[in-house]
Amino acid sequence: MTISHIATQLRFPADGQSLCVGWDAAMQTNPANGLPFLQPDYITQAARDVFLTDDMLRELVAFAPRVANDEALLAFFWYCRHRILTDSTLTGSWEAPWPSLDDYLGADAGLLNVLVMLAAVPQMLEVYRRLGIPADIYRDTISDLRLWMETDYYHHRYQRCGITPWIARWLCHHWRGIILQLGRLQFSLGKFGGRLNVYRHRQTRQVVALSEAGIRYTSAGSMWRGTCCGDESNTWMSSLQLTADSATGNPITPDGSAHQTPRSLPLVDWELVLAHNADALIFHVPAGAPLTFEMCGDSFQRALEAFPRYFPDFHFRAFWTSTWMMDPRLQKLVAPESNIVRLQREMFVYPGLQGDNNQYYERIFGWGTKDINAVEWKTSLQRTIGTYLNNGGHFHGGYCFLLKDDFDWGKQVYLNMNAGEQQ
Repeated sequence: MTISHIATQLRFPADGQSLCVGWDAAMQTNPANGLPFLQPDYITQAARDVFLTDDMLRELVAFAPRVANDEALLAFFWYCRHRILTDSTLTGSWEAPWPSLDDYLGADAGLLNVLVMLAAVPQMLEVYRRLGIPADIYRDTISDLRLWMETDYYHHRYQRCGITPWIARWLCHHWRGIILQLGRLQFSLGKFGGRLNVYRHRQTRQVVALSEAGIRYTSAGSMWRGTCCGDESNTWMSSLQLTADSATGNPITPDGSAHQTPRSLPLVDWELVLAHNADALIFHVPAGAPLTFEMCGDSFQRALEAFPRYFPDFHFRAFWTSTWMMDPRLQKLVAPESNIVRLQREMFVYPGLQGDNNQYYERIFGWGTKDINAVEWKTSLQRTIGTYLNNGGHFHGGYCFLLKDDFDWGKQVYLNMNAGEQQ
């Protein structure tokens, strides 16, 4: 069955066919007989293995015959399963792995994506068995599927459980055992994505970051991109010169600001400890329980203990993330005792363009919010951020890192060691 035929039958969106990479190869492995993954007994066991609720199980079992009895839908289901089991690029991409079938399945489209994930549960269980991941960490990690089913698009729009193809791609991290939930935070194996070089003084242990060359910053030290970031005439371009003896470039201070006056570091005194593409643990803040400062510290401590044990060949140098919560503007807007500001102040925050105001609409004012003035502002955070946005303010998200050798929760290590250089 060709992809063009499937695209017509299942009413793919305009870009849907282009997402189905490797369709022909997947169809060559498609068994002639019925698939066991759509039988009630299989679905029941797989759902229990990933801690779905009884209500979720009933919806999945009731929906499965529709897939089994629709030739085009069955071929698409097999393709999706084949893709998550064989395509190693999925965890490194932000693109949906296959098109949504909302046009064809309506509110049931999210159930199809859950069935795809359940069809790969045996392989996932083997991964966790081989790694020796304890039952409690396994449960916390894999329960992310249930959390997304309770909070994702289909829940909000239709009050139905389900996940989007984009979330199925995200859950490939969990199914492949490259992410662990340790307390409140999740940590995944990855690479440092920062566009900066980080140096440590060999004697004093001070840490200095120099921006990569060719990045445009505002006069206030934020990254610039387009008119939403201000007038281009009020910007400057970073430079970085590396020789055998020194590194000279524009310093970035841990409050998230880039500085136009260059700094030169003699390499006899300074050692490069972190650069783009170095092994790093990427940390994530899943939805769910309240985020407290103490919980975050506990999660980082657990990660420092767990990853060397279960991934001894992964020699990470730092924790790293990009998130709306790391926008440096928040430190000037939100109370210093808030959990978000306290978390930022433990990190080396640096400027970036991770997102836009839309993330703040949804994260702070609720899913689907497009007009913040159409919803009630119930919390102090909503009132603070809402007032800032109504006065023309913009957010762009931010980035941060924490070298594993600098973990000392509550001590604000980077701010204190660079106190004299903050502007």
